[in-house]
Amino acid sequence: MATKNTSLYEKQTGLAAGKVNPNALGGRVRLIHGEFAGASGAAAGDVHNLCVVPAGARVLPISQLHFQAGQGATMTVKVGDKDDDDRYYAATAPGANATSVTLAANALGDKVYSEETTIILTVGTAALTANKKIVFDIYYVTD
Repeated sequence: MATKNTSLYEKQTGLAAGKVNPNALGGRVRLIHGEFAGASGAAAGDVHNLCVVPAGARVLPISQLHFQAGQGATMTVKVGDKDDDDRYYAATAPGANATSVTLAANALGDKVYSEETTIILTVGTAALTANKKIVFDIYYVTD
């Protein structure tokens, strides 16, 4: 059987050794934790600025949203940035029960921001329920 190398392994050991971006190997993991509650008059289509990640950040697939029970069962949300509003979480209805969702691992991992960027949550088909909390944990790695 043949032995194959990943591109990261090649960067670590091959001709380009030492050229590994710190956010891919040995970077510092950071957490942004916050919460907000739907306000009366909030509507479908509203955009909520969750947080700002610094230049050089790469959002990790352990990032989560936590929904307090009582949200509308048909309310959907998506999470992303100004260039792709569902980069991390496609429009999905978390349901009316208390739940936690992990941001889409298949969309994470290779986007490194070249500048400070705002992570946004966009409300989809129905408004957020007033006074019901959404908590977010955005994990990212930087050099």
